Amino acid sequence: APDPVCSFDACPASALPASLRRTLAKMGFAAPTAVQSQAAPAVLCGLDAVAIAPTGSGKTLAFLWPLCVHAAARAADGKGGAG
Repeated sequence: APDPVCSFDACPASALPASLRRTLAKMGFAAPTAVQSQAAPAVLCGLDAVAIAPTGSGKTLAFLWPLCVHAAARAADGKGGAG
C-alpha cells in the first residue's frame, strides 16, 4: 500500500491538481483527515479501498478526490465530456 498523505501540500501535482488544491484551501481544508490520508493514495494507485469511519470523518472526499483527479486528467487530455 502507498504511504499516507499527511498534508495536501505534500501531494504531487498528479495526485492533487492545482485547481483542486486551491478549491480545498478556499473551502478551509488545511490537511486531509485520517481516512483521506490513508484511502486517497490507495485509490489513486488503482487499489480497492473500504473505509469504516464515523460520519464527518471525510470518507466522501476520500473517494471523490481520486475521481476528481481522474476527471481533470481526462479533460486535460481532451478525452473528457460526453460522447
